[in-house]
Amino acid sequence: MKPITSFFFLSTLCVLQHVALAANSKPVGGQPGKPAGGKPSGPISGNLLEEACKQATNKDLCINSLKKDPNSQGADLTGLAFITLRLAAANAADVESHLRTLMLKNATGLDPDVQQGVQDCIDSYTDANEQLDDSVAALSDRKFKDVVVWVKVAIADSNYCESSLDGEPTVLADKNKVFVQMCENVLSVIKALAPKGGPKEQKYA
Repeated sequence: MKPITSFFFLSTLCVLQHVALAANSKPVGGQPGKPAGGKPSGPISGNLLEEACKQATNKDLCINSLKKDPNSQGADLTGLAFITLRLAAANAADVESHLRTLMLKNATGLDPDVQQGVQDCIDSYTDANEQLDDSVAALSDRKFKDVVVWVKVAIADSNYCESSLDGEPTVLADKNKVFVQMCENVLSVIKALAPKGGPKEQKYA
């Protein structure tokens, strides 16, 4: 799946997940759309964010990125997991776009080895997006171990990109670091979510 298509697929799925969460709220007094208790959904609970981001490498990034996403309002841990996947995919698409622009603007000016490194990075981030697509499908089926596997492969793709440009001064190092942290946010939410699954659900170990 192409990166842009992948990004819109994940965005749509996240929105649908949020709608599903709202639809599952119990109506009160014959008024649909209100959660139990009759109070409208407000900002996401700080306690839930702490739980979701407890094991993130960059906890502040995890909490702040979720707070800023409008779909986080009223979301549970599953909803937050979908959001972190979408954010990671958006970040991967941004990195790949940067790489393709770099290649186009410097088609004849880059050293052949650097050109190859950039192309390797493009291929790596294309694959990373595919892994995140697989993660969404696995999360939809509550196969938490599979989510972990695919997200870790996406992280490995980013690390390979980094090694492909080893020794070359580039802002890509920072972009790779942020992408890895966004993926680690996914893993943190999955670790918080998995123990809450039912006995038939695939747990994360």
